[in-house]
Amino acid sequence: MRDSHRAEAERLLVRAVEEEVRRSGGRADAGALTARGRAALDSLAAGAADEYAAYLQALDAAEAGQQPLSQRFSRSAMGTPLLVTGVAAVAAFGADVAFGTAAGPALGAGAVVAVAGATATVAKITASHWPAAHRRAGALGQPGGAEQLRLQWLAALEVRGIRPFLDQQRMLNPSSRASAKKVPAQSRTAPSLRGGDRSAAARMRAILEQSFGHLPATEGPFAGRRAELAQIAQWVREARASTETKPTVVVLHGAPGAGRTTLAVRAAHSLKDQFRGACVVDLRGDVAGEAPLPTRDALLHLLNRLGAPREQLLFREGASPGRAEPGTRGRASAEQQVRRLSELYHQHLTGTPVTIVLDDASDAAQVRTLLPERSDSLVLVTAREPLELPADIPARVHQLPVGALDAAGAEELLREAAEAEEQGPYDSQSTDTVVELCGGLPLALRIAGSSLGPRTRSALATDLAAYGPVAPVERALWLRYTDQSEQAR
Repeated sequence: MRDSHRAEAERLLVRAVEEEVRRSGGRADAGALTARGRAALDSLAAGAADEYAAYLQALDAAEAGQQPLSQRFSRSAMGTPLLVTGVAAVAAFGADVAFGTAAGPALGAGAVVAVAGATATVAKITASHWPAAHRRAGALGQPGGAEQLRLQWLAALEVRGIRPFLDQQRMLNPSSRASAKKVPAQSRTAPSLRGGDRSAAARMRAILEQSFGHLPATEGPFAGRRAELAQIAQWVREARASTETKPTVVVLHGAPGAGRTTLAVRAAHSLKDQFRGACVVDLRGDVAGEAPLPTRDALLHLLNRLGAPREQLLFREGASPGRAEPGTRGRASAEQQVRRLSELYHQHLTGTPVTIVLDDASDAAQVRTLLPERSDSLVLVTAREPLELPADIPARVHQLPVGALDAAGAEELLREAAEAEEQGPYDSQSTDTVVELCGGLPLALRIAGSSLGPRTRSALATDLAAYGPVAPVERALWLRYTDQSEQAR
């Protein structure tokens, strides 16, 4: 590993150790963990060897094509062009003298040729340098560029090397073990405590691993959202490369049927290797006829799904101050429960990066309560409108609009959703009409596209237009409803 890259890896190790110390309440030995990690850094980096090799290859390719302007004007680079210019000037002088021109004018002609040749050489070198420099600068942030590959390498090093190393050290030296001077003699039955710690840690790891299985399945056609998925992955890599520990929040906002929830779930599945667990919470913020999910219930769901000890989640009803009025006692108790659950939630996820999908959110204050502030977690929030979170929130907040699909994405989705293989030539005009009638919304396109095969695109466009001025999703649903037999309806 190159020295500069080793320094980056060590900074990542130090940050992870600091998280581990915070997670253990200050009981973990930061110095010892850092020293062991540095000693084992080469073996830790072996898990990210493929990403590091790709990063080095990109660096070497960039360095090979990068030549500073001063080097382009060096003697070795300029020697041949100047030699050719000098020969041309001498030839011009000799030709003029041979044709009887006086020595003075002939010498002037030779000087003009020399100056023109030198000027052309300088202009050519400068003109070739600046476009190449701009291309290199523009390629740095592009997928596959050196900076992107550096972020991928650091993320892989943390997930596959540093985090498992710290987990192993926690098992070998349980952080809950206190100093012998401070622990009473009767409580120093170390084997049983260590066994309990191992059992609790193993239980939490198992529940977190199983939590990915509780994510909604990614079945069915999905198209036209590669740019959004790549952007979310890019924000995660940038956060992992930072030295500051705080969650990444992505607010996916768009109209109903735009595929916000589908995109969030796909992102959670695709980034599974970057996180230890995942959970989806339906906040019911914009569901007609249903009350939003209370924050207490959302916290309980998250804690249960993400492996919190069940005994910590038990409450006594009416545990409010003794002299509280009967009308306020229940309210005070509920507020106390939310406060206690919030503290448990943040403590439980300290230093544990997970993916959380807060679906159908409408309350910024509720979302803030559900953010695991002391971890590098990813929180994907879906909402109909951009959700303005407080400016002082300890998180990296990004707004990502989820709008209608472009023409290529809509065509791909229609093709994947078709019930059977379509026959005949491609009908671009009918396809454009179908996309327009469906508003470019993935849900409407998927429903309408499921009728293709038995139905041509021209017939689909005609049938969709027959329902008049209705919402795109409603139009597609009416179409498929009328396609059913009387018994199926």
